[in-house]
Amino acid sequence: MKGTLKRLLLMGAPRRFLSIAVLVLADAVAMLAGLAAASYATEGSIGRPFSLAPVLLAVWISIFAAYDLYNRARVRRNPGALVGAGLVWAGLLVVGERLYPQSGLTAGMVLLAAFLSLAVAGALRVLYEQAIELLYRRGLGKIPTIIIGDEAERTRVRRLMEQTSGAYACVAEVDLGAGEVDLPALRATLDSTGARSVVLVGGERLPDEELLDLLRSVRLRGVRMRVVPGALTLMRSQPTVSQSLGLPLVEVRYPRLDNTQRLMKRALDVTVSGAGLVILSPLFLTLGLFVRTSSSGPILFRQKRAGVDEEVFVCLMFRSMYEHAELRQPELEELNEGGGAAFKIRDDPRVTPFGRFLRRWSLDELPQLVNVLKGDMSLVGPRPLPLRDFERMGELHKRRLAAVPGMTGLWQISGRSNLPFEEMVRLDLFYIENWSLSFDVKIILRTLGAVLRREGAY
Repeated sequence: MKGTLKRLLLMGAPRRFLSIAVLVLADAVAMLAGLAAASYATEGSIGRPFSLAPVLLAVWISIFAAYDLYNRARVRRNPGALVGAGLVWAGLLVVGERLYPQSGLTAGMVLLAAFLSLAVAGALRVLYEQAIELLYRRGLGKIPTIIIGDEAERTRVRRLMEQTSGAYACVAEVDLGAGEVDLPALRATLDSTGARSVVLVGGERLPDEELLDLLRSVRLRGVRMRVVPGALTLMRSQPTVSQSLGLPLVEVRYPRLDNTQRLMKRALDVTVSGAGLVILSPLFLTLGLFVRTSSSGPILFRQKRAGVDEEVFVCLMFRSMYEHAELRQPELEELNEGGGAAFKIRDDPRVTPFGRFLRRWSLDELPQLVNVLKGDMSLVGPRPLPLRDFERMGELHKRRLAAVPGMTGLWQISGRSNLPFEEMVRLDLFYIENWSLSFDVKIILRTLGAVLRREGAY
């Protein structure tokens, strides 16, 4: 039984999901307890203000997610993020109380609720950390880790992992070649093992660009990277040192992937996609009914696409083609009008009559709000391409995968399918190099006009 539990806890995705679920539950309990106590202390009851609990709880969880507070390592590095998230929640509620006085909330109640909720949330998180440490001491719940280095270095680190009761468990090893790391092999290993941490030994042998490519690839997948000291002169971020392995480990971060604006971008994605799925649910049901009755086949079309850092995910769309249309693509290759690696036909015979309507108004892409909510996609970013297109791209073209793919982007507001493939890549790279939150908002607003004008939609 213990062996089975250990194998389950070493699996990256289930372990991470369980950790997030526990923290979300703890934060929900903390907020509800704080709100109930504050309401009773100021009003003598928990009646009318507590009726808003579902909405207040959704805002609370969304803000905590935007602050990356369901990432345990971030909370330990920066406990002030917990306080900051609580203050943002309180500030939004104070504004809401002014705009909607019928809510029954008062400024005093909100501030007291925030204080109490943060106190309870902090206490529950401390208890959670103690429980995790207890599991570590018993050899359970360790972080699945990949070791990168030459054979002797990997052996030394692996033995230290096995001899100590720290938080790491080696699940795979990747050889550090002559000044380079085989990134495709590393990505495949990350996907197959579900590893959540990478330890690099001998990083001083890597050129700057190779190290930055490795950092970007690891961090884009939400995996933390630590190096054994010796490569400090190459580090371009503020390091933190850990002794949990029995030797110093320096955590490094790709400098352009860790900033407040990206947290705000994720908050925007979660808020808009969540609200969109709720508000547009009647439209989803209507379109789904028409797709199902207009032609045989499933309502949703699920296609594997290349996402950030070449990570494959399943992209969701309303089905706009006849069933098994992908099997006919090889015979239509000679009619391809996309140019470059892209495949596009203006009058594609595989598209159903209702599918043409969906594409004309970009309605077929609405289910991608689910991808945005999951984190596979963002509202704004480079367009994710099917695996067929990805496999035909050159290395320069693959640089567009340095950002989370989006439902819309510069390509969509600049002509969409009317633009050649090389122009799409150029626009994507320009977006990545000049990204900002205000840039995203501008693209979203311009997308609405492009959809209404039906530019390049076919």
